[in-house]
Amino acid sequence: MKKIITTLLFVFLTVTIQGQINYRLEGNIGRPEITDTLILKEERGEIVDGFIATGVLDTLYIVKGEIQPIEGRLSEPMMARAKGKQILLLHIILDNGTTKIDGTIDGSIVRQSGTPLVDAMNQMEEEHQLLMNEFRRAFSSGEPIDTMGLIALEDSFVVSVISAHPSDPIGSLVANDYASDVSALSPRRGLELINMLVPSWVEKEPRLQMLRRDLQAKVSTGEGMKFIDIVTEYNGKQQRLSDYVGRGKYVLADFWASWCLPCRREIPNLIAIYNKYKDKGLVVLGIATWDDPIKTMKAIKEENIPYPSIINFKKTDTDVYGISGIPQIMLFSPDGTILARDLRGEDIEQKLAEIFAE
Repeated sequence: MKKIITTLLFVFLTVTIQGQINYRLEGNIGRPEITDTLILKEERGEIVDGFIATGVLDTLYIVKGEIQPIEGRLSEPMMARAKGKQILLLHIILDNGTTKIDGTIDGSIVRQSGTPLVDAMNQMEEEHQLLMNEFRRAFSSGEPIDTMGLIALEDSFVVSVISAHPSDPIGSLVANDYASDVSALSPRRGLELINMLVPSWVEKEPRLQMLRRDLQAKVSTGEGMKFIDIVTEYNGKQQRLSDYVGRGKYVLADFWASWCLPCRREIPNLIAIYNKYKDKGLVVLGIATWDDPIKTMKAIKEENIPYPSIINFKKTDTDVYGISGIPQIMLFSPDGTILARDLRGEDIEQKLAEIFAE
């Protein structure tokens, strides 16, 4: 039995050692005026209390632009960032061997070389630059722009990269960046791209896990879906979304915060909407989100908001709707069906004019 245990331990240790990579990071940032101490962190991070907190890997010293070489060991290739008082370096690939940094592209994205994964990253960036040049040519040609065609080109590029890197930092970076851009594609397509990655790899990437949850929430609360009720508390009293939504009237709900300048700029428009349609069966509802209730109440007074408000929505509340940025203005039908999301400015008036047309 002792021999068997010893053999198993040897096998385990061998597999563990073989699974480790030894990295070295050196080079310069192309700025000899910079002397700084940077904290090298994982870009994948970990989720703590619903937010991403990156794990510290090492300390990086830069003296007159020169990186003092560091070495370390990881269980697998990783993408890292280094931040100091004067400079931020992004997308540093730590792989088996030496990663050499040779300046930056735009002050933060590093130029690097030295390992196969870094070479693949460089090739991907060159191909993406060619694609961006194609976009620029299309927009500067003066010809009618085939927007859907351009989006299809980028989507094809993204698919090719993820297919080639389904379980490494390059695939994660591209999937996260592109799937986050819901202005260019649907949340459902974002989910499809994330699901192209190896599941076990996604489980190691908290950013992707969080993004996947947000996209799933957006899909389940998209246009045509029934609203999901949320309960919060303020001043000892419960407030429910269902106090307003699903009660036989159209409801225009504005998720906002006192500190959010775009939110504050949208409020006069919402007040005008309220005054125009309140007698025609429209309820305008302010939903104070991610805010200190005292500051919310102060802002309501400053803006002279006449319509009702729900106070003290937290991140766990907005996560239900996949809300990652505010203002988020949504329109609900009288039976609680979601008619539209992401409404702003003139789009609100256009949507309501269609509904309340005489």
